Amino acid sequence: MKTIFAVMMFSVLGFSQTGARVMTDRAAARFLDQATWGPTPESISELARVGIPDWLGAQFAAEPSDLPDQPILDSAGKSNGNLGPVQAAFFANTVNGRDQLRQRVAFILSQMWVVSQVSVRPAYAFPPYWRIFRDNAFGNYRDIIKAVTLSPAMGTYLNVANNRKGNAAKGTAANENYARELMQLFTLGLIELNPDGSPVLDASHIPVPTYNQAVVTNMAKAFTGWTYPVAPGAASRVNNPPYYIGQMIAVEAQHDVTSKAIFHNITIPAGQTAEQDLESVLNAIMAHPTTAPFVSKQLIQHMVTSNPSPAYVQRVSQVFTSTEGDMKSVILAILTDQDARSGDSPETVRDATYGHLREPVLFLSNLLRGLNATITPANTLNRYAATLGQNLFNAPSVFSYFSPMNRIAGGLLGPEFQIHSTQTAANRADLVNTAIYGKLDGSTMLDLSPFVAKAANADELLDYISYVFVHGAMSRELRQAAKDAADAATTSKAKAQAALYIVLTSSEYQVVQ
Repeated sequence: MKTIFAVMMFSVLGFSQTGARVMTDRAAARFLDQATWGPTPESISELARVGIPDWLGAQFAAEPSDLPDQPILDSAGKSNGNLGPVQAAFFANTVNGRDQLRQRVAFILSQMWVVSQVSVRPAYAFPPYWRIFRDNAFGNYRDIIKAVTLSPAMGTYLNVANNRKGNAAKGTAANENYARELMQLFTLGLIELNPDGSPVLDASHIPVPTYNQAVVTNMAKAFTGWTYPVAPGAASRVNNPPYYIGQMIAVEAQHDVTSKAIFHNITIPAGQTAEQDLESVLNAIMAHPTTAPFVSKQLIQHMVTSNPSPAYVQRVSQVFTSTEGDMKSVILAILTDQDARSGDSPETVRDATYGHLREPVLFLSNLLRGLNATITPANTLNRYAATLGQNLFNAPSVFSYFSPMNRIAGGLLGPEFQIHSTQTAANRADLVNTAIYGKLDGSTMLDLSPFVAKAANADELLDYISYVFVHGAMSRELRQAAKDAADAATTSKAKAQAALYIVLTSSEYQVVQ
């Protein structure tokens, strides 16, 4: 795919390594804010030197980070619900992991395909569920749908596990939870979309729904007959008790074998097995023209901008469709699109409608990386994310932490602003204050020395802060405010701390552009 970055040659700030350059520091930092947990001086230098294609190639090949498996029982012999070690490892990976792009994409997918400890209590359920997104981040969207559908964690969360076929004589029917949310939240949405993400309208200019209640009922029938994997040492049953390692297994006696009319005038034929019905549903979803724009727009919103242009959505959707859901191709299209890279030039006029608010987990990870954090698996950093409204693996509902359709004043889409309040805004400032002037926890160390070393010269200090945190594009107003704060301090450390506080609590940093 042809992009605009190939012609960029030299840094405008000069903080990176010398030698051959293929893009500016500003362009590299912007790209890394979209594709990683946050730019660092080292990662900016590396990307500016090797360029986006080689960087992406290395990321696609990087060894995946992992989350540690957890014991099923705690020390008292009861069910272990302590997610602390998993959450701690997650944040350690954001800072230390080389597979930055894979981690970002996996986290995005986990926000789209929610399973929460609100309903799934055992901690050991979450590392296997997370690995679905880690392992398929650069795979195929169809494989993601199938793996999640057969995940025992999802089996509990949305009642796929032990979902028996209906019995008219007993007045029972298949559970509809997963069937409804699979369509509404994970693949199609509520209304049919054109490739550019705009709604398909009927003759009366009314949006066309993607499905109705009859479709939900029939889709629910297609997902009957699955039960949990058999735990080691246990005997297989018609309805196995919860066990969260491995994939769910089919019990054909509990599967509805009637024909099922679903969306887009597709009928699943009678007499199929549970596996065959699942394959029919997967084929139908991937063939539906709404899947590509529905999924593509959400990926763009998380990585680049909350309000992508229709042309941007259409270009990415076309890649999704032409590659039949190849995630690697879709990610490449998102990150190298002309709309994503148009702000790389310092001559670009800042567009107030472009970009997205740093959600809490991204905000915290970006802060840690920019401040040279040394982080261990003993950290308790998730408590800060939780106070900002994003408790890892504890989304409040299947609708995740925030909706991709959330709008702010004036009508613009602003998904992350749904959990941004007066209180969480104050908590963000408190977090920055603690990071700069105090200590986040007993095992996390931040190193301000690169900033302190430049504090004797205010311009050098502000250039460096701008380089690390705002793509070298600090506004004149923010620069003056940070300079005034630094000038009012007496020691080099205090000057660096004061300037950092002003920048890291500013809207220019909080909103990624």
